[in-house]
Amino acid sequence: MPNNGETTPIRVLLVEDSALQLHIIKSVLDADPLIDVVGTATNGAEALAMLPNLKPDVICTDYHMPVMDGLEFIEKAVRVYPCPILVLSISVQPDQVDNIFKLLTAGAIDVMAKPKASGGVIGGEDGKRLIEKIRIINGVKYIKKKSRQALPLPHPNCFIPRIVKPKIIAIGASTGGPQALEVLIPELKDTFSIPIVCIQHISRGFLMGMLTWLRSKSSLTIEIAEEGGIPLPGHLYFPPEGMHLAFGADGHFVLSLPQEEDIYCPSIDKLFLSIAQVYRDSAVGVILSGMGRDGAEGMKLIFENGGDTVAQDEESSIIFGMPAVAILEGAVCRILPPKEIAAYLNGL
Repeated sequence: MPNNGETTPIRVLLVEDSALQLHIIKSVLDADPLIDVVGTATNGAEALAMLPNLKPDVICTDYHMPVMDGLEFIEKAVRVYPCPILVLSISVQPDQVDNIFKLLTAGAIDVMAKPKASGGVIGGEDGKRLIEKIRIINGVKYIKKKSRQALPLPHPNCFIPRIVKPKIIAIGASTGGPQALEVLIPELKDTFSIPIVCIQHISRGFLMGMLTWLRSKSSLTIEIAEEGGIPLPGHLYFPPEGMHLAFGADGHFVLSLPQEEDIYCPSIDKLFLSIAQVYRDSAVGVILSGMGRDGAEGMKLIFENGGDTVAQDEESSIIFGMPAVAILEGAVCRILPPKEIAAYLNGL
């Protein structure tokens, strides 16, 4: 992390109730000159009290701990001091879908099975993977929530509800998106007949687990979009892992691999822009919790082409980044929490 010609270490807070595990993980991180373990805690309550003074760049926390476990800690930490959180636990194996998505919906950026240690030492590959994950999520920038602070005034045409007859609904989400989807998707009625396409920024390897998790909560048919396919009523589509999803001029799905210059993959903007061009005033765009500005450009074109646009409200958003940018761009007709977004979509 260059800074005026110097290298500033990543400030890490470790939260782990096992003294042995804490020592082992800390020793791996201490060996990296670009990581500085600025504090350790043995439970979530202790860590929560340390956050305002420590101001870490990244938090690494266990899941199962006494006093306050990792799940409760994450839910509170993202509101007290939002910063990227990595969960290190034996309870986030690929088949432990419920645990993984409870943690991700609470606001964790990523999860990793606790590195295996032999003789009190973490293996080289596991240690490298842990350090790499910390470096990657350190690049995630949160937009901190500011309670009772009004947003700058958006475009004067914003917040004007529209009456549309939608042929497609597009949803974009990032951090906090799974939590919003967990509320929104199950609320959609069994007879919901408008196709939905969704982009959710999520770590590689977790997409199929998320689909399994959502299928257990909804009567919609939830599946991966296929090249050349046509969206069907009552279906919810996601792009294949590591690919962009958009629509061709004929309304068929178009899949593409990311280019070197792409910031996000899958890209919400790529999907929204194509929907705005193909469906024009028959499109509804929904932007949920997330960091950054992916989706704002596409939301604006949907809005300008006569479609309807909805943003998740600040109070219910884990990270009020993407919705805030779309609002400030003058691209939003309605601002609602997830349950009310579902009620609005049901009304269509």
